[in-house]
Amino acid sequence: MYRQTAVVGIGQTDFSKNSGRTEWQLALEAVLAALADAGVEARDVDGIVRYSYDNVTQAMLVRALGIRDLRWYGEIPFGGIAQCGVVAQAAAAIASGIASTVVVYRALNERSGVRYGRAERNIPAIGDIVHAAGDRSPVGQFSGPYGLYVPGQVMALQAQRYAYEAGISLDELSEALCVLALQQRRYANGNPHAMMRERPLDREGYFAGRMISTPLRLYDYCLETDGAAAMVITSAERAKGLRADPVYILASHQSLYPHSEPITVYAADLTRLSGPGNIDKLYADARIAPQDVSVALFYDATSYSALSGFETYGFAERGQGWRYLKDNGMGLDSKLPMNTHGGHLSEGYIHGLNHLTEAVRQLRGTAANQVVGAEIALVGCHGASSAIFAR
Repeated sequence: MYRQTAVVGIGQTDFSKNSGRTEWQLALEAVLAALADAGVEARDVDGIVRYSYDNVTQAMLVRALGIRDLRWYGEIPFGGIAQCGVVAQAAAAIASGIASTVVVYRALNERSGVRYGRAERNIPAIGDIVHAAGDRSPVGQFSGPYGLYVPGQVMALQAQRYAYEAGISLDELSEALCVLALQQRRYANGNPHAMMRERPLDREGYFAGRMISTPLRLYDYCLETDGAAAMVITSAERAKGLRADPVYILASHQSLYPHSEPITVYAADLTRLSGPGNIDKLYADARIAPQDVSVALFYDATSYSALSGFETYGFAERGQGWRYLKDNGMGLDSKLPMNTHGGHLSEGYIHGLNHLTEAVRQLRGTAANQVVGAEIALVGCHGASSAIFAR
């Protein structure tokens, strides 16, 4: 699918603790903004892809947008681990001729509505019985009864194992995570759309943050956010007639592996959540190497998740991502600027779709924290869900 499709429109609502709108309203706001950005009418949309975690269905959008005949629709299971799956599916549909103009979206009232970080959402009480079923972790029958309830606890276990295998103390790991959290907050301070735009953070403040699940502190965790984002994807040929600056899709992958629920503690290796073959194929399909990447957007449900991205995608040796961060940083003048919008830690959290919209802004040259001369953007989540874009 190399350069056969392109992103021509992006839309994003404000991010907040209480949107005051339904998720349906948020989705429509983001989609309409993306269509306007693309110069495309709703009647021209013939494909829609959503995340299975989204409460807004394709049918709801079709009715609200007045689309008379949607030719094709799709769905990607999960949330964050599938952040680039919607891109892969949309691009495949367009490249194969099934659809010509596809909208992807994510709408979420996670702060004012259902909060992913709260255990009672995942293990509901049914009468006098608390129900934990299946093998998913956390909250499944093999983890929930032992107090492993929320994703943040699982990622803390992964971070502890990482420190052990890297041969470093938890304090050394925390110093590296601090570098990441502070830089993402600085990016957010320069981003007028970020939730944390007016809340600076320094080293003293980071370490003063209460420990949530060792070794991860308050500022190592993503925000719980109300908001939505959307993208319009079409063929490369049509894109040239819509915009002077289409952003081309070089490659996009979505993979599963043993015990590949979004958050797992059952894997034989807690520090490698995707095989290296996936990454090799991603770069081969995109016809680039890691050193060609101008800016990276790594999934950061926690700071550790983002740190691991440097290793997963070949920018640091295994077990050396923490040292890479301490030596190089991730600012605009670093080897690899990362999460330049503030990321999930400081801009907002909607399962990675705002990472995708930031990649587009960087390649258009319109980002709040612009990487000079950005040519190629990598968006990735643990190697399981990845996309590479280019000008």
